[in-house]
Amino acid sequence: MKISHLDQEEYTDKEDKIYSDHENNEKILSNPEDYNQEKQHNNLEDHNQEKQQQKKQHKLKKLGFWQITSIVLGILLIISVFAGNFSWTKKDNLTGDTVADDSLTGDTVADNTINFINQNILQGEGTATLKEVKESNGLYNLKLNINGQEMDSYVTIDGKLLFPQAIDLTKKPQAASPTQQASSEIPNSDKPKVELFVMSYCPYGTQIEKGIIPVVNELGDKIDFEIKFVNYAMHGKKELDEELMEYCIQKEYNNKFIKYLSKFLENGDSKEALNYAGLTEADISSCIKETDEKYKITALFEDPQKSEWSGSFPPFKVYDEDNKKYGVQGSPTLVINGQQAQSGRDAQSILNLICGAFTNSPEECSTDMASFGNPAPGFGFNTQGGSATSAGCGV
Repeated sequence: MKISHLDQEEYTDKEDKIYSDHENNEKILSNPEDYNQEKQHNNLEDHNQEKQQQKKQHKLKKLGFWQITSIVLGILLIISVFAGNFSWTKKDNLTGDTVADDSLTGDTVADNTINFINQNILQGEGTATLKEVKESNGLYNLKLNINGQEMDSYVTIDGKLLFPQAIDLTKKPQAASPTQQASSEIPNSDKPKVELFVMSYCPYGTQIEKGIIPVVNELGDKIDFEIKFVNYAMHGKKELDEELMEYCIQKEYNNKFIKYLSKFLENGDSKEALNYAGLTEADISSCIKETDEKYKITALFEDPQKSEWSGSFPPFKVYDEDNKKYGVQGSPTLVINGQQAQSGRDAQSILNLICGAFTNSPEECSTDMASFGNPAPGFGFNTQGGSATSAGCGV
């Protein structure tokens, strides 16, 4: 059974705010935001922590990344439904009491469902439309389109309960294909190759980037590290432009890339990050122009037929071959020595995972990265949000 495909960023904006609110409640400094920003940024520039010996073995989940994510989204949506009193009722003409409206037609239930999703869940961050409604197994089966992605949802006949997904208990669940699973065995090598696929404005991509930067600074040239981009963009033209810029900085000014990225991740200001890294737009304009023309990035974005788009999302084909080779489906996807891998998104978890891929681990693998905390999704180093691995941006 195909699990629904939703942009998980749309459903988790409120969760990001909760992380921030929780942090604010615990601040004890008079000017905590500046303090935390400076503290986190200084940690990235100059890390000199006490070292301790540790070695861990890592076992990765065999269940497909996007399967887990979709199930979690379904649960979150159900919670939202119950919290939002998802029901339509009417007044009894004689008693005045509120009662369920059993006379609702399928079209009425579908219209009410669409309105509820758009107003209470998506809240302007996307649009749900109806393709078809029919009765099935005592429920209304609604075929929805959300931002170009189709999904099946179910509503009770009385219009009181919404079920974002249904699991057919008469069929055995299909196992994920090898390309959809994170490998349980990461090959060892003298110099691990670490490839991180992200979308530059995906909050979960920026989350893991904030976690991996201290690790890259610590391990240095002992690993072969590269940021790569998912072969479609979910956050508009600004994402395509940012990914072109980052690609060219990494290609032509690799020694300044991490410095640029760490500054960009503070607030998403590319111009400020360029200046901080000692670069100008003129330094990379030629590379951007050549890359744009080679991979037809702007041309495909402006294609009125959207012939090569992924649903509602334009392509970014600079790393298209690698995306297909590793079975990359969304942001973030971490690949180590040619195998997809999962870990927490905090520096310590990432360091442990990468160090498990060395034939002989260097002394840097005993570094205590706890001071970097657990970065929250989105921009900014002054928030903490745990190291969950399930949330991401993808179709």
